[in-house]
Amino acid sequence: MAGSSLKALLRPRSEAANAVTAVMAALDGPLSIEDAAGNVLLGQRQAGVARVAVASGDAALGFVTGPRASAEVLASLLRHLAAKEAERRALGDEVLHLYREIHLIDQLSEQLAALLDISAVCESALAQARRLIAATSGGILVREKPDEPLRIAAMFGDAAAVPQPESDFVASVVERGVAEIVNVGAMVADAVSGGARPASNLRSLIFAPLRAKQRTVGLVALTNDSGEPYAAADLKLLNTIALQTAAAIESSLMAGEMVDAARYREQLAAIEKEMDTARAIQHSLVPRVFPPYPDRSDFDLHAQMTSARAVGGDFFDFFLIDGRRLGMVIGDVSGKGTPSALYMAMTHTHVRSVALRGAAPEECMAEVNRILVADKASSMYATCFYGILDTITGELRYSSAGHNPPYHVAACGVVSPLEQTGGTPLGLFPGRYEGASLQLGPGDGLFLYTDGVPEAINSEYEDFTDERMVASLHDTAAQPCRDVISTMNSRLLAFTAGAPQSDDITMLAVRLASD
Repeated sequence: MAGSSLKALLRPRSEAANAVTAVMAALDGPLSIEDAAGNVLLGQRQAGVARVAVASGDAALGFVTGPRASAEVLASLLRHLAAKEAERRALGDEVLHLYREIHLIDQLSEQLAALLDISAVCESALAQARRLIAATSGGILVREKPDEPLRIAAMFGDAAAVPQPESDFVASVVERGVAEIVNVGAMVADAVSGGARPASNLRSLIFAPLRAKQRTVGLVALTNDSGEPYAAADLKLLNTIALQTAAAIESSLMAGEMVDAARYREQLAAIEKEMDTARAIQHSLVPRVFPPYPDRSDFDLHAQMTSARAVGGDFFDFFLIDGRRLGMVIGDVSGKGTPSALYMAMTHTHVRSVALRGAAPEECMAEVNRILVADKASSMYATCFYGILDTITGELRYSSAGHNPPYHVAACGVVSPLEQTGGTPLGLFPGRYEGASLQLGPGDGLFLYTDGVPEAINSEYEDFTDERMVASLHDTAAQPCRDVISTMNSRLLAFTAGAPQSDDITMLAVRLASD
């Protein structure tokens, strides 16, 4: 049960804990349950009794001690519960993966709709395809008029690996208008060695036609030099990107024919005004004065939000629920522009209002989700993380609605992500939310962020990644929160090196005072 333990499985008042307690009471005892380190979790340890191991896959979770028959029964139950918990977590991870894939496609649709230049459309679409589907080379071929030849509008990797516009292969694909996979390595392996792993020098090819209004305006193709075969899921994803790209190209062609220069300038001015309005809404609702609590010395806090050129829906907040409990919120709304900013304002207001009543994090997420789903005024949704930090004891209670897991930065420099609680994004559909807790020690800190940090892209279309983010947190583990965020921001700027910012970047750092 990766990422979990018997202690987590048997947390107080959980269904698993109730079931195990009932079974222990019914069996001949005395019985006890220990974790992998030998710490007693339930019952009392007895000398001279059987000790039965509890494992999930290759992972040792702990032991059951007591009479042999009873211990075997209880261990079997724990293994079953551990397997069910692992299955639940795997399903949650799959749902979150699908959500992120939908979110990326949604982003692509909005990006392409905002572009009027065909080359820019193709570059953006190809960059997204490259991020979602493994490829060493790729290109998009386009014809702007039915009687014109195809041209390469965007490309990466080896030019020789990209199908050439004048080739018979491209002509055949455009004529048939059907997306296909050509796994050359797999075909050779099936024919020669009965399905053995393909040779590394045999490329795999996946392509999809760009069809708009019953005509094919081009072709998108990806190749993989490793020989690893493409799957049906890759073909479905590329076909979706191709449909969006074709629609954007068609829109670009129509715009070029119908919109004169004056109207174009008016549209740009209107878009800029909308972006300014959205940016103003976004920044007016987040704290801007630091340090926020100059009279408090028991904790340090700093936050920063840097908007992308296309305004998104990031938000953050913090507030004192009472003299010792500090609430922290961070979120990211789907979409961009004024509608996203308005949805962000609504979500932010609901979260703050419910949180200030003192509700537990999981109760707060559930109530806000209920309100947003009931009001369902749009198709947007928001990921969100809410935590309550007891600044005296160091206990953190939290719940997540599909948001990136924050990081615990120990005073010694160890950086680790918080355990996921598996909630769905707010406003998407009705669902349950779970809470979790973490004990912070003196000098320990937390780092909350939106996906604009690890997914910041440089000119080579490489992500900043979680690994670089964790390295920066490790290097600044003993520094003030302002310096933690300043260093992270400096490393992001150095990494992206002037590349356009693709998403909002929002960070919040908090640290307990050292003894």
